[in-house]
Amino acid sequence: MNEEQLDEHLGSGTTLDPPGSIAVIGSGPLGIEAALYGRYLGYDVTLIEAGPSFEALAAEEEAPIPMRPDRCASPLARSALAAQQGETGPRRSPTTMREWVEEVWRPLLETDLLRGRLLSGVSLIAVDLVPLDSEEEEDDVPPDFRLSLSEGEPLIFEAMITVTEEDAPCSFPLPTDYYFHLRGEGEDPESEFWSGLKQIVTLYASLGGRSDLDLYRPLRGG
Repeated sequence: MNEEQLDEHLGSGTTLDPPGSIAVIGSGPLGIEAALYGRYLGYDVTLIEAGPSFEALAAEEEAPIPMRPDRCASPLARSALAAQQGETGPRRSPTTMREWVEEVWRPLLETDLLRGRLLSGVSLIAVDLVPLDSEEEEDDVPPDFRLSLSEGEPLIFEAMITVTEEDAPCSFPLPTDYYFHLRGEGEDPESEFWSGLKQIVTLYASLGGRSDLDLYRPLRGG
């Protein structure tokens, strides 16, 4: 979903106040960034990953990261690392895939905002809509998402963000309100990553009922 499609999808006026529950499917860089952004805003976010965390990134260990080291994480991610480490984190600018994992993404999942919010090694089997009881709730309240996983009981969320190649295995037609598929666009990985960050900004601004809610802007230089 590109930025124009995302704007159109969000134009329906769907809002969700914190601490609304959000499932983020996929714990790659953009998935972690989407979860972190939501946590900064006060949402109850859960990351769900089918494979071991960072499997794809760590497999290339000594390969160079596909972007400039100073562009390998958002300003918000760097702020979270700095707050946790008492430094200007990450501790050094990563140049290899292994360093990218060890200096940025793994420490981010151990920050106060994201610690304990990753379910890894759990496959998403199906997603169904769960209508609320109209006798107890207003008629215009949208249904929740019920996620059936390969392990454990189904989980219920008010919104979903998928950051994977394919959409989630939904039993209902897409697009639908409160379901978002993020995918960065660009001619190279760096452009794709930063395009994805812009989509995250747009998504959360709409959920908050705001025309502009950019948590990255105050931290940007120049």
